[in-house]
Amino acid sequence: MQTEAAFDKTRGAASVRLINEPMSVPASKKDANVKMVCGAVARSLLLLFGLGLPTLAAAGPRPDCFGFDHLDDDPFSLELYQVQPGDKVAFECPEKSVLCRKGAFVVPGDQVVVSRVDGDRACADYLSPVDKRDGETAGWLPLARLTRMSPAPDWSGRWGDREIAIVAKPQGDKIRIDAQAKLGFGHGTEYGQFAALVEARQSQAKFGYEAGEDGHEEKLLAYQDKAPAGVCQVKIAQLGRYLVVGDNRMCGGVNVSFSRVYRRINEVSGKAVAPQATAVQAGADGLRSSYQTCLDQSGGVTSAMQDCIGAEYRYQDGRLNKVYRAVRDKLDQAKATQLRDEQRRWIAERDKACAPEPDGGTAAMLSANDCALERTAKRAAELEARLSR
Repeated sequence: MQTEAAFDKTRGAASVRLINEPMSVPASKKDANVKMVCGAVARSLLLLFGLGLPTLAAAGPRPDCFGFDHLDDDPFSLELYQVQPGDKVAFECPEKSVLCRKGAFVVPGDQVVVSRVDGDRACADYLSPVDKRDGETAGWLPLARLTRMSPAPDWSGRWGDREIAIVAKPQGDKIRIDAQAKLGFGHGTEYGQFAALVEARQSQAKFGYEAGEDGHEEKLLAYQDKAPAGVCQVKIAQLGRYLVVGDNRMCGGVNVSFSRVYRRINEVSGKAVAPQATAVQAGADGLRSSYQTCLDQSGGVTSAMQDCIGAEYRYQDGRLNKVYRAVRDKLDQAKATQLRDEQRRWIAERDKACAPEPDGGTAAMLSANDCALERTAKRAAELEARLSR
């Protein structure tokens, strides 16, 4: 059976999402839906039509498939399917779609998320697990070649694309989710964020969120069908190697929305990895069990979590300094100088990678401190391994 990785090498440009192409709008008046594609221009146009013509967004059934559309599709209604054994399966591309190219296909074992079924065909989204250019394809697939799946929820990991990062980590019997967006528009850059504590054993969650501003704590809120104006409301579903998010466009600056389908990615390289590879494990890289206990007892309160991270960072930083000196003392002068330069480069890279987003609020600072902690513990573990050789 051909693997997904091998498949993507043969797929070529057929599955690549076009980031900056203009949005297509069907000519028929009966098709009253505006389809969103990724990119600054498309998001701006979507907001214009979504706010200016609300009756159009809700009018009638859609005549064609353009993948997940948060204006019409509930993230909770999407389902995970897998391509059955046999030949490759080509997408049937809508005439005006920019996400589906003629010749795009999936192979046995590939997973897709289906937003709706129309007779003998399914409207499906596929995101490549290895294509750095995003590799998204959306269109019709024959339902007969798909098998519905119901995997156990597996939230832990990092999800996202070029503009949005969503991090999910175990916290006791729950999952802490932190999301950040940095979106470029014609008028500049807009930021967004949300956070939540969700049940680890459930594959769906909905919640509200208020960002911490002017020294105030962020608020993890219950979902409200009729939320006050300006309150971020999110629905999120975990489906195999996909995460589907739908929000009310109130989770950040002007035009910011997290609504789309995401794949699981690796924190450093951007390449996709197996789900178990990103799960947080007790004792990983020497993180103490007391740190996890502290997080479990924090109740998701940002200030309490910051205290946990700060205490563990001080321990890990001391651990790193100790092992660095031990390794250095074993080297001659030339190699000790090389180690010093290596350590300086590592510090610069860590500080750059873990710098908080400007105007990102308390969630951004929490994520930045967590990043610094994890990288410091990992570096200490690397030098300890070098010392033992």
